[in-house]
Amino acid sequence: MTSSMNFNNVKICDNFLEQEEFSKIFDYMNDTSYIFRQAAGVWNKVWNLSDGQILMGDELVWPFKKIPYFNDENRALSIFVQKINEEIENSGLFDISKITKITLTPYCWPPGTGLSWHNDSNYLGAFTFYCHNYWSPEWGGEFLTLEADEYIPLDKKQIKWKVFDNQQLYEFLLEKGTGNFFHSKPNRLILNKGGDKGILHKVAKTTLDSKPRLTLQGFIHTV
Repeated sequence: MTSSMNFNNVKICDNFLEQEEFSKIFDYMNDTSYIFRQAAGVWNKVWNLSDGQILMGDELVWPFKKIPYFNDENRALSIFVQKINEEIENSGLFDISKITKITLTPYCWPPGTGLSWHNDSNYLGAFTFYCHNYWSPEWGGEFLTLEADEYIPLDKKQIKWKVFDNQQLYEFLLEKGTGNFFHSKPNRLILNKGGDKGILHKVAKTTLDSKPRLTLQGFIHTV
């Protein structure tokens, strides 16, 4: 890891893996079997109907600070898991005494896909690692948030989150009207707070001429 940016609610780590390690993760992403996320049969309503069809691989689960056994197909993840455990512990974003387990899922985001505004309230935190070899700033796919450095001091629980008409949320977002964005830079890790202090964030839609956006998406679980 050669550089990082620290905010109150978000941490950005660039060149998270050594180049050889990153190449192995890229190979893993290429070899992984994917299904459409909606194929699970239950609609997780944080995914808006207009977000597009996202592909996902098998979920991996391990107790925090442990390094699980990986078979030959998943061997490339061993170093990543070790480093992500260390980064979560040392980031200063989370109460590590509350962490029970980490879950990790490979995602392939085809052109024209994104994820609507949400706040990871069901988890202590989350992380995104970008696994594609190349990304253009013209392709979209940015991680957007209003609250990287300053949590909005309003009780977001008062917002009635709705699937088909989220105008109340949109008005809340526009009340501040500014925020931060982070490009989908290869070998970049983003950690963000969830739970009661979960920051509002979204994934901007990619353009129709973009390459697939490849991520390892993780969640930090608590009791």
